[in-house]
Amino acid sequence: MVSPQRSTSLRREEVTLLVSELSSVLEGQRVGKIFDAPHGNLRIVIGSGSRKQHLLISVHPGTSRMVLQEESSDAPPTPGEMVARLRSLLSGARIDKVDQPGGDRLMRLRLTFGSQGRHRRDLLLELFGRQGRLLVLEGKPARVRFVTGRGGLGTGEPYQYPEAPVNADSQISGGVSPTLPFDPAQLIPIELRQGETPFHHWLGPQLAQREERQILEGKLRQGQQELNRQRKVLRRRLENLERDLQTSLDWELWQNRGELLKSVLHQLKRGMSVVEVEDWYQPDSPKVELELIPEKTPIQNIERYFHKARKGKRSIDQLTERTENTREQCQTLDAFNAEGEALAQEDPLSEEAILEWVDRVERWSRAHGKKRQKPRDPQARRGRISKSKQESKPFLRYRSREGLEILVGRSARENDDLSIRTARGNDLFFHIAGKPGAHVILKVPRGKVAAPESIDDAAYIAAYRSGWRGPGGVAVHWTEAKFVRKPKGLPPGKVLVDREREHWVTPREEGLAPLIPVDKGES
Repeated sequence: MVSPQRSTSLRREEVTLLVSELSSVLEGQRVGKIFDAPHGNLRIVIGSGSRKQHLLISVHPGTSRMVLQEESSDAPPTPGEMVARLRSLLSGARIDKVDQPGGDRLMRLRLTFGSQGRHRRDLLLELFGRQGRLLVLEGKPARVRFVTGRGGLGTGEPYQYPEAPVNADSQISGGVSPTLPFDPAQLIPIELRQGETPFHHWLGPQLAQREERQILEGKLRQGQQELNRQRKVLRRRLENLERDLQTSLDWELWQNRGELLKSVLHQLKRGMSVVEVEDWYQPDSPKVELELIPEKTPIQNIERYFHKARKGKRSIDQLTERTENTREQCQTLDAFNAEGEALAQEDPLSEEAILEWVDRVERWSRAHGKKRQKPRDPQARRGRISKSKQESKPFLRYRSREGLEILVGRSARENDDLSIRTARGNDLFFHIAGKPGAHVILKVPRGKVAAPESIDDAAYIAAYRSGWRGPGGVAVHWTEAKFVRKPKGLPPGKVLVDREREHWVTPREEGLAPLIPVDKGES
């Protein structure tokens, strides 16, 4: 387990020691292949033979790092979009220098390409802020060729190195610090202070364990948030059921009031809102007031009381059963929540138990939970849309090989509705590059990351539905839906896209056949 004395991010002195150890083993080596690592991280193979090193890079909040690891991790057979892009930018480069620009929490690999070394790029990892950021920079002034992690910067934008931080200790009167300088090497146990990179091999496993714990804690939080949402729904439902059940149990009261009204039928007139009668069902026959609906006739008011009595008597059994079932579901959710809280207190966390708990919560939610309702169309509520239009589903709908839903606009106005009003921030937007075409949205559930296959499928659909059929490839731009906007004045179907990335689409022999439309006949 990570030592409780460690801060949530690396200090400048720790970054300095990491850079110093890296420079001693990586400078002069060449970048080999780049692979996906667990939890969305990257693994870069550097050097070969006995000098072969595995460099792990992570931009996860609290555990951002660039450290050497002794063993390689398993990688998927097909590289992800991010890895494929980095391979094209970095593979084969020579590492000229490893440094720490400005002494800040930055780690930089200065790379050259070709035999003459005239082409230069920098691989830069920012370790400040809540989340790290990995960039590939090129040119003078530096421009971003690749970026992942913390937002705020897009491909093609200029990059400005942050100013070197001021050390507060050095500003103390007299230039003498009242405390000894922090030496991260002292954190390493004596028995582990051997080899060229002891700090990397001591720190790396600690941060990996912390990252595992944070990911498991995140899964627990998501499960508990879903439980809380379902519990609110069930408790509100239980309150309504208990109120309705109590009304049903009072069916005899409504029956008696109907009989009392019949006895004074000759006194009732339309327009009356209340009538006073003797209640002979109670001792001493006290006077009681019975409410009437002025718009109804006397017979209709009497029938209203008898109707409530019949309805209440008829629904007692059903309401009792539904109330008991809802109470049991509330108890089940309370038990789930208590189990999740107990799992969160374990040290270390049990990955198997947490994943099993999350799976049971998701299965219960699918089977019994109330689904999130989509916002209603305000025009449909006002009756401005014809019945035939309300019955027809908007957008073409496909399913990617991973199982994610893909929506396609079929007109300029439908493109606007899809990209601006239907898409959510975590969804992905696709559009063929350089020409008019269909807007395509890949629906990505909260907390999930789309697989490369889904991105490739959505890009292919965007190109195909925009008229492309080959034989050559075509570029498709894509980005998160939150970076798509429509300023006032743009015509239907026109949007502005920020931070777009490019995906190269190639022809498929089977075309759209593997991507069967969700609704038959819409292909």
